[in-house]
Amino acid sequence: RVRGKKQLLLFPFVEYEKLYPFPVTHPCDRQSMVDVARPDLEAFPAFATASGQYTTLQPADLVFLPYGWFHWLRNDDALSISLSFWSLSTKKERVPDVFSAHDLTLVRRNLEKHMAARFGAALFPQRMRRLLRLIDAGPGGETSDGVVGEVLAEARTLLGAVQVADPEKQDEFLRSMLRVRFEGEWQGAAARGAL
Repeated sequence: RVRGKKQLLLFPFVEYEKLYPFPVTHPCDRQSMVDVARPDLEAFPAFATASGQYTTLQPADLVFLPYGWFHWLRNDDALSISLSFWSLSTKKERVPDVFSAHDLTLVRRNLEKHMAARFGAALFPQRMRRLLRLIDAGPGGETSDGVVGEVLAEARTLLGAVQVADPEKQDEFLRSMLRVRFEGEWQGAAARGAL
């Protein structure tokens, strides 16, 4: 902070799903669909259990935001000034032996980017909902169809490589990734222009 006060609310990466991030193909990628100042808990029920940290920044305060942390800011003063700097971290040179919750948040995001590239932006939401139905149907349920079935197989292979080998755990991981952005009441709010 250089001048003025600013309210700050931080949510760690482990709250990712409870913040309902926009899909990676959306112009608001990396942002939450929830208006934290006036949350709609009918559309975003999991937000009620999100745990964040709140503070008011004063002049000369410094904040470090780790990658993947959501943050909400609001100026308290009309003439408030802040400076921001971004650091490009180096990539890990090898796959870790144990994946932390933070690593799995990155996996979730990268997997969604891969799926978006495979499906294309125009068909992305529709195909992600189809993928969710395919997972929910389970073995012997709905039959896989072309690219959706291929992407599900690719996702399972990638999850196996990051130590999510159990098919039930893979389905749980994929459901949590898909449900918060491709299913639910928020879609009706988005269609009404409320988001």
